[in-house]
Amino acid sequence: MRAALSFLTRLSGRPPRGPARASSTPSGHDGDATAFLPRHPVAAIALADSLASRLPGLIVTARRIARNAGAGPHPRRKAGVGEEFWQYRPAMAGEAATHIDWRQSARGDRAFVREHEAQTPHTICIWCDNSASMRWRSDEHLPLKAERAFLLALACAAMLLRRGEDIRLLGAAGGPPLRLRGRQALEQMAHALIAALRNTADEPDLPQDAAIPARSRVLLFGDGLYPAAQLADFLRAATARQATCTLIEVIDPAETAFPYEGHTRFTGLEDDTTVLLNGSAALRHDYRTIWTRHQDRLATLCQAAGSPPVPHLTDQPPEKALLALHALPGMGNRP
Repeated sequence: MRAALSFLTRLSGRPPRGPARASSTPSGHDGDATAFLPRHPVAAIALADSLASRLPGLIVTARRIARNAGAGPHPRRKAGVGEEFWQYRPAMAGEAATHIDWRQSARGDRAFVREHEAQTPHTICIWCDNSASMRWRSDEHLPLKAERAFLLALACAAMLLRRGEDIRLLGAAGGPPLRLRGRQALEQMAHALIAALRNTADEPDLPQDAAIPARSRVLLFGDGLYPAAQLADFLRAATARQATCTLIEVIDPAETAFPYEGHTRFTGLEDDTTVLLNGSAALRHDYRTIWTRHQDRLATLCQAAGSPPVPHLTDQPPEKALLALHALPGMGNRP
């Protein structure tokens, strides 16, 4: 059986080992495992082509998920441009007839104008992890982590755009964020994400903190398998810019439980490492301990930066992640 090695080496904090050899393998091959095991389960360009070919359907799905999540506006508790009713006020001299609420005015001898509550648009940046560990799944019936992150990012953008937020897409190269506006904003975002995927590096990386607008919210869609020091430095720099970062942690179910038994050959996704392990009960116990420690470390780092992580298993409906994200302070109906 094949499985990804990246989460093993990153969770343990140990450097990758060299290619392993075995006299026989579960697949019946002999000799060097790298002779028959692909370095990447799915190449970046292949995934980009697949997403591009299914883009219209993915955008429709993203919009449906956004509607199901049902986000609300950020009220300002004063009159202004918005959708929610704020108050009636007496019409003033010269008031346009189209501003009069005739039903309310008919109840008395004065004309009234219906005012709406103002909304404050928030600046929200979105970033997708395109590293090789995202292009993996433990079962062919599950989506790749990168594909689920792509869909969640689109759905989240659709949800926020409906609320009138200022949405920007962060790139990996440190360039200026792409501002998303108008009716074609989702299509523009999707094409930018696909272009970034075609040009991505395999190694894990985080966006450049210099590209993050001050006092913004940053949504990171990735698997959280980043070196603790790298993530801590990024979150510290973002906090210095008064930005709040939220990690939407896209997880394959196998990464939480290590469900492998017997001899399993693990191939590295971001290096040429291959390791043959015996999935014993003791190994599974040790793995779960390391995984729990990793989740605790992520939670501590993210909470210190102002927002807990939002874990999402790829065998769960995407709406579940959007609802959890919507429930965070500052992301839902609360100002």
